[in-house]
Amino acid sequence: MKKQKSITTELQNDKTENLDIISVSQMIEKINHEDMQAVKAVGSAKKDIEKVIKKTAKAFASGGKIIFLGAGTSGRLGVLEAAECPPTFSSDPKQIIALIAGGKDAVFFSKEGAEDDAEQGKKDILKVLSKKDIVIGIAASGRTPYVLGALKEAKKKKVPTVMITCNPNAVKLADIMVKLPTGAEVLQGSTRMKAGSATKMALNIITTCTMVLCGKVYKNLMVDVNPSNIKLKKRARGLVQKVGQVDEQTAEILLEQAQYKVKPAIVMAQKRVGFKKAQAELKRKKGFLRKILNG
Repeated sequence: MKKQKSITTELQNDKTENLDIISVSQMIEKINHEDMQAVKAVGSAKKDIEKVIKKTAKAFASGGKIIFLGAGTSGRLGVLEAAECPPTFSSDPKQIIALIAGGKDAVFFSKEGAEDDAEQGKKDILKVLSKKDIVIGIAASGRTPYVLGALKEAKKKKVPTVMITCNPNAVKLADIMVKLPTGAEVLQGSTRMKAGSATKMALNIITTCTMVLCGKVYKNLMVDVNPSNIKLKKRARGLVQKVGQVDEQTAEILLEQAQYKVKPAIVMAQKRVGFKKAQAELKRKKGFLRKILNG
C-alpha cells in the first residue's frame, strides 16, 4: 500500500469525490479546473524539457532517430506525435518513430497486460536502435516495465535516454527525467486525463522546438509542410504568396516547378532562381530559410 501511495497519479482526488452526485455543469467545471494543472505541470519542467530539445535536435540533425515508447495512453501519445511530424515538417517517417507495448494493434485496442513485459520492451528497442538515436520513454507512473526494459537496454548501448512521467516521486531511470506533477486525476488512476494532456503538451514542445532548431520553421510558419491534401496545398500556396511576395497564380506555378516543396518555391520567388539552384542554396544553409532570405 505504501508503494502505491508514492505514485501520485494513482491517488484519489479529494476535490472530485462527489463526482457521481453533482450536475453535468459542475462535473465540467471540476474537470476543466483540474485540467489547468496540466499547463502548470509542463511549465514547472521547462528546464528539463530544454535539455531534451537540445538532445533531440542534435540526434535529428545528425541523421539519428527520435524514438518514443510507452504503453496504453502513453504509448498512443508517442504514436500520435511520431505520426504528426511528417505532414507538419516533411520529416522522414523513419526518423521519428514510436513503439507501443502490444504492437500496432494496441493503438486501437487496449492491451493493458503488455505494459508489464520488460523483456519485450528490450526486444522492441533493439530492433530499431542505433548509436545516433535518442530514446524517450513515456510513463505516467514512471515505472512501466515495458518502458523501463527499453530504457535500460538503450542506456547499456550508451544511447541518450529520456523519461517523461507525471509522478514527481519517480526514480531516475533515464539520463534526463521530465517530471510533470499533474497530481491525482479527476477519476482515480485515469491518466488519459490530466497526465495525458500534460504529456501531449510536453511532446508538442519537444518536437516543435526540435524542428525549429533543424531549420524546418521560418518565423512561425510551417514552411516544410508536406502538402498531401487540398487543405495543405492551399496552405502551401498561401505560404509561397506571403513569404515569396507573389500572387496566387505565380505561387502555384513555382510550387509545381519545385515539386510542391514550399521552401524551394519561396527561394525561387525571392531570389529569382531555378529549382536546382534553390535546392542547392537550401542545402548549403542546412535548410534554414531565414539565412537565405536575410543574407
